[in-house]
Amino acid sequence: MKKTDHGIVVIVIYVDDLIITGDSDADIFDLKKLLKQKFEMKDLGELHYFLGIEVVQSPKGIWLLQRQYALNKLSKYGMMGCKPISIPLEQNVKLSANEGDLVEDTTMYRHIVGSLIYMTIIRPDLNYAVGVVSQFMQTPRKPHLDAVRRILRYIKHTLQCGIFYEAKSQLQVHGYTNADWAGNVSERKSTSGFMFSFGSGVVSWNNKKQPIVALSSMEAEYRGATITTCEVIWLQKLLLDLG
Repeated sequence: MKKTDHGIVVIVIYVDDLIITGDSDADIFDLKKLLKQKFEMKDLGELHYFLGIEVVQSPKGIWLLQRQYALNKLSKYGMMGCKPISIPLEQNVKLSANEGDLVEDTTMYRHIVGSLIYMTIIRPDLNYAVGVVSQFMQTPRKPHLDAVRRILRYIKHTLQCGIFYEAKSQLQVHGYTNADWAGNVSERKSTSGFMFSFGSGVVSWNNKKQPIVALSSMEAEYRGATITTCEVIWLQKLLLDLG
């Protein structure tokens, strides 16, 4: 990230690929010109697809989607013909590490969950459900696999879901946090999560099992709020750096 006289230019590097973005077309042009003088490179133009993430740009704003990535995974794991559902996990479901028959193909389970974890990059609605099933990667059982398949059915129902960053939205940070109490039946630990939006789109979210056992619902909520407070302080400092 670099501040210039006109604005901010951000460079994202992945292996041999560069994504350059910013609020000044002049600075972006100058940077690309400089890079071409130093390195052999090709300008592929406006970003449309990167690492399974579709980028749809318009005067109204930017959409981030994973529709094609999701379709590829549904096809790979034999779920293209499944019946779509509107909720990723059954309500009040409690998965245990020791109940149910062991899954024969543990590698397949890990591959599916790994793909789902990648989808949480721009799908905060998947975060909690994927966080639950990812706790059983070592010794997955049939109820865990059933839960994973349910998430895939939900993904089929929500292929068009993504994050939309509106061009003219009011740039204010809004945050939300919540926590259960002893929701993990194996360890009796609580799960807390938060979500922050900036303008029209979500920019930060997290869902994680708390490291210690909370002795009351108030303690679980307090610990969740503490984690959220740390995140909002970091976001405030980041926004100050960006100007």
